[in-house]
Amino acid sequence: MTNPPTPPDDRSLNRAALERVLARAMELHVRSDSPDDGGDQLSESRVLDIAREVGIAPEAVRQAMAEERARTPLAAAQRESDQMLGDPMVSAARVITGVPAELLGRLEALLTRDETLGVIRRFPDRLVFEPRQGIVDQLARGMDFGGKGYYLSRASEVVASVGAVDAQRTHVALAADLRPARNKRLAAPIVMTGIGLLQSIPIITLTVFPWLAIIPPLVFGWAGWAWARGSWRAMRRQALVSMERLLDKLEYPDKPSAAQQLIDGLARGLLPPK
Repeated sequence: MTNPPTPPDDRSLNRAALERVLARAMELHVRSDSPDDGGDQLSESRVLDIAREVGIAPEAVRQAMAEERARTPLAAAQRESDQMLGDPMVSAARVITGVPAELLGRLEALLTRDETLGVIRRFPDRLVFEPRQGIVDQLARGMDFGGKGYYLSRASEVVASVGAVDAQRTHVALAADLRPARNKRLAAPIVMTGIGLLQSIPIITLTVFPWLAIIPPLVFGWAGWAWARGSWRAMRRQALVSMERLLDKLEYPDKPSAAQQLIDGLARGLLPPK
């Protein structure tokens, strides 16, 4: 007796399920592919080979790996309490036409000029910045005649990273740790609660309802928390806008004015070569 034909499997997976299936399949594949060496580390070429086997374009894999490398420098600095207080990490990224070394050099010039940052660590595909503390830089940030805001200079650390997607395109990412700016704002609820406690002293000593003394610290503390939360959200949003503007300048560089071209030409003619 002939077996009946197997009906086609028309079951489908939504996107979330597909991601889980692919992640689990990749884990099993890696574990079976290298059972003796731990199977936790794969070279970039091996990742590309695996992606090619399942039909994923190499350009997509390279961009994903560039995004992962850009995410890791500051991701380790996050703490569980950041979820409750508000994430102090701000990041922005995009794919820009150009080679990594050139784009990283231009990005260094932009951060140095527009945000008064200085390089403290250099890597082949990454630069780590911190705010410069010279008198001129502090005056520039304090006066802010140009209205730049210098929002990234309020970060304890800014990381710029690049990763080649293909021969013509590069993934460029910026990440900033704004924890010091956030902590300054979170001090406001503590101060305001202390003021409320001072206001409670007369209520305790002069009224017959001492339980009313809890009202001033609650009111003052809530007001301080509301101000801190609103101020921090605005600061975080402004820092993100600053990052996007820097990436805009990197992707669409401004043409120097005639006066700037003249100054640059004179400087090249008068100054000795490096």
